[in-house]
Amino acid sequence: MARSSTLRRALLAAALVACAAGEADTSRAVDLSMASDDECTAGGERDCSLSALQRRAKVQAEEGRFAQEGDEDVAAEPDAVGGEAPAREAAAPAAEAPAEAAAPAAAEATTTPVASRDVTMLGCQGPWCTTINEFNALFDTNDPPKMQQAIDKYSEWPSDKMGIKVGVTKDHFYEMYHGNVKNKLQEYLPQGMFAWTFGDHYQVFQEPSAANGQEVVVVRDGTITFALGWVRRGMFWNAVVQPLGAGMTFPHSKLENFDDCDNCSAEMIYTLKKGGLDGSEGERWVIVGLAVVKMA
Repeated sequence: MARSSTLRRALLAAALVACAAGEADTSRAVDLSMASDDECTAGGERDCSLSALQRRAKVQAEEGRFAQEGDEDVAAEPDAVGGEAPAREAAAPAAEAPAEAAAPAAAEATTTPVASRDVTMLGCQGPWCTTINEFNALFDTNDPPKMQQAIDKYSEWPSDKMGIKVGVTKDHFYEMYHGNVKNKLQEYLPQGMFAWTFGDHYQVFQEPSAANGQEVVVVRDGTITFALGWVRRGMFWNAVVQPLGAGMTFPHSKLENFDDCDNCSAEMIYTLKKGGLDGSEGERWVIVGLAVVKMA
């Protein structure tokens, strides 16, 4: 009887050892499954761009173990309590910055935005905008000497009798010669005869091409005020206003008559040419035409 009892105890001990060995094998399988989740961090292989969940699916597909996925999820997080089990895997995508995605993102961040024709943009966009923005920094002050400085520094003209066109209808304008901007504005602005303000909305009206001599036309939205009165407006029209060429009109303008107005809509129209009139400015864009047009 004592020998039989001793034998039963030995058999029970052997069974316990076998069970522990089985648990060790199960634990090792779980560890291998978890290791496959972390192979990106540990080995830096080409699958590094996949998330932890995607890599696990790939390993499981190769080993034919998709049917056991639910069991492995539980085994992989034996200490999880109260819904915290997914925390490790949920954090993995945030911790891993995919190498393949990083390069295009960096390239996109350094790419100059491309302006689209007839699309209103907040802020000037395009390679010509350095010139426009630096010109505006002086011209928008409404200080005649600084406005003259902007014209002298950032524009070129084929003739002394050319300059800022002030459009009063869709096809009539007054031209302020480029060398006389300061004098004329010092005369007109203090009297309140006219004034303008322009904002930060732009539109490319004409893209540069071989057909147009590589000139770009950019339109900027704003407002303008005319306060001449009936008598002075008539004198102004008869003395200095002239028509555009036959069949020509200012972009977007449909205005037929010239009247006074207070902060009515207006457009500033920049024409720029890369290299300037004779190409001597190289890659620099130069203003070769400028108009301020009353739209209403």
